[in-house]
Amino acid sequence: MKIVLDTNVLISAIFFGGQPLKVLQSIVSKHNDAYISPEIWDEYNEVIERMTEKYPSRLKQQLIDEVFKLFKVIIPSSEINICRDPDDDKFISCAIEARCMYIISGDDDLLSLGNAGEVRICTPTEFLEAMKSEQKP
Repeated sequence: MKIVLDTNVLISAIFFGGQPLKVLQSIVSKHNDAYISPEIWDEYNEVIERMTEKYPSRLKQQLIDEVFKLFKVIIPSSEINICRDPDDDKFISCAIEARCMYIISGDDDLLSLGNAGEVRICTPTEFLEAMKSEQKP
């Protein structure tokens, strides 16, 4: 499946584990393709840098290296302005341009939308449940 990860999911996976880590592992195992835009890439790196200063012992550098080389970069051709937090529109633009099925987020501003066109916006737990359902014969 084609997916976009909100920054909070990536950061949670890298520094704290849990369900977000399982989502990241699905990218590493190549069950899912993750898409980013240059703007998302910049935000990921900026937040990772800040979090590394706070939690240096929690950083999973090998995981970052594995996942970052698997991201597929999309340059959105149009701007989307539908989220109540305009900073989150970049995730929607990227997902729509890449024809993703999911944006995975823990952000209420994105989650409150439910969908953006054909793209479902859900939590890591909801996404993992959807993955299980799709894998059943």
